[in-house]
Amino acid sequence: MVDGDERTALPAVVHRADPPHLLEYTWGADLLRWELTPSGTGTRLTLRHTLADRDMDAMVAAGWHLCADVLQRLLDGEPVSAIRGRDAMNHGWPELRDRYAAEFTS
Repeated sequence: MVDGDERTALPAVVHRADPPHLLEYTWGADLLRWELTPSGTGTRLTLRHTLADRDMDAMVAAGWHLCADVLQRLLDGEPVSAIRGRDAMNHGWPELRDRYAAEFTS
């Protein structure tokens, strides 16, 4: 995990790798599964993030939302750097977290 100059090591163990279609690994106590599948003339990316701490769902969803925004901008050819840590606060993370929290509790 990176937040400015702070670095927090999270252990990761790869459970399954089938390049270039599948990567599944633990990240800390969470399980992440990335899959690429053909879709029309392109490729569909599916991420499944299984949380060890269910109370983190809205926070994690807001973080992945910002990651997807960065990915879209990169795919559109727009140079953009990673949005992470406290910097996410300047990119709408609190509002996203609140929207996801409301959605997840309804």
